[in-house]
Amino acid sequence: MTLSDRGIAGVYIDILIFALIAAFLIYRLNAVLGSRHGEERQRRNPFDPALEKKSAAEEAEGVLLEGEPVRENVVPLAGAERHIDAALNLDGRIETGLQEIAAADSYFEINSFMQGARGAFEMIVLAYSRGDLDTLRPLLSPKLFADFTAGVKNREALGHTNELTIHRIKAARIIEAHLGGTMSYVTVDFDVEETSVTRDASGNVIDGNPDKVFSVEDIWTFTRDTRAADPNWTLIETRAAEK
Repeated sequence: MTLSDRGIAGVYIDILIFALIAAFLIYRLNAVLGSRHGEERQRRNPFDPALEKKSAAEEAEGVLLEGEPVRENVVPLAGAERHIDAALNLDGRIETGLQEIAAADSYFEINSFMQGARGAFEMIVLAYSRGDLDTLRPLLSPKLFADFTAGVKNREALGHTNELTIHRIKAARIIEAHLGGTMSYVTVDFDVEETSVTRDASGNVIDGNPDKVFSVEDIWTFTRDTRAADPNWTLIETRAAEK
């Protein structure tokens, strides 16, 4: 081998060494950062039953798999009286409906459901106020999403904006519950204190009052397929309470 040949061979060896180093660095980078493959965990829905119990479960048993129902030593309707409208449950029909849902749905636990309902109320109302359709889409039925979208688009076309502050949810009571085939339906009456104001394109107030707290009563119906692996509920109807 000539000196020239040895020089070329040395270059090839250097290239090979650098290639090995680069491959090792890429491997380590992937190990640290991971790679996206379409199966990453998504942002949790407020109705995920694992949310309320995750910390305790992790301390006792290690990591809780996302979406896995936590039912050990949990009575599905424990504390139900706190969440049911007593005046509408004199004949026990609401509690009976909840019992039917709990029997058919291994994810259902009333305290987790009501915590999720409150969270969903705030999330949906505030997202609609902002015109955030991406947040609304997975929480609403297709028909209700179309209605909300039309409202947002109409507001934008007029150049109007809405500012909303939820001060507190004073009460949330279940007023209807039943199982229809494999579908669970739960209707919740929300009693809320909020401030809402709508402005035109010039910033003038055309509805509401930025300095006044209003009491609002909304009735929302949620549904879920008891056969579904997804524990999340979907909002299918909203209406104002009759005064």
